Order: sequence, then C-alpha cells, then structure tokens
Amino acid sequence: MARIKETFNSRAWFMIECDDPNCEQRFDDSQWYADEDDLLTDAKDEGWQILYKDEHPELERDMHYCPAHRLPECTTCTNIMIDPAGWKDGQCPECIKEKIPHERS
Repeated sequence: MARIKETFNSRAWFMIECDDPNCEQRFDDSQWYADEDDLLTDAKDEGWQILYKDEHPELERDMHYCPAHRLPECTTCTNIMIDPAGWKDGQCPECIKEKIPHERS
C-alpha cells in the first residue's frame, strides 16, 4: 500500500511510502498531514515521483517513488518508463518513431 492513512482522534492523517519493493522510504515531511493534496504537492517538491492511474492507464493504482527509486524518463520528452518495451537509448517508442533527437526542448 503506497498511501498510508491513519486516524487519530477522529482525524485522518496521511503519509506515503515508496513503491519500490526494496525500499522502505516514507514521506511525511517530519509531520503527518491532515490534507492529502498538500502531502502529494510537498512530496513532488522533494523529488518524489507521483504517477497517477488516470494519467497512466497501464497502472493498476497510483504509484509513488522516492528520489532514489524514480522511474527513468525519456531523454526527449516527459514520458516515464513504466514498461521498458520499445525503449532504446533512453528514448520512448513515440520519440523513436518520430525520430526526435536526444535533446529536451
């Protein structure tokens, strides 16, 4: 479970943990958050990679990766390598198909 929700005194508090199976890293910014959106925004600011199921239909649920376990990104665009099939030299299949050079614009 990547999103952890605890209830204290009838209030919900949140933290997230890394989805890498070998990582026990959690993000709570030294405090528990009462607001899930604030938690996710602050985690992104600290380098966490937040992948939402609605933006990545191949995912079964939202995923969270700490800065040490972020998934690779395409060297030319913002695609994230969830499935390495079709990727070559750090580029996603779409950029390879379009013959886009290895530079971010």
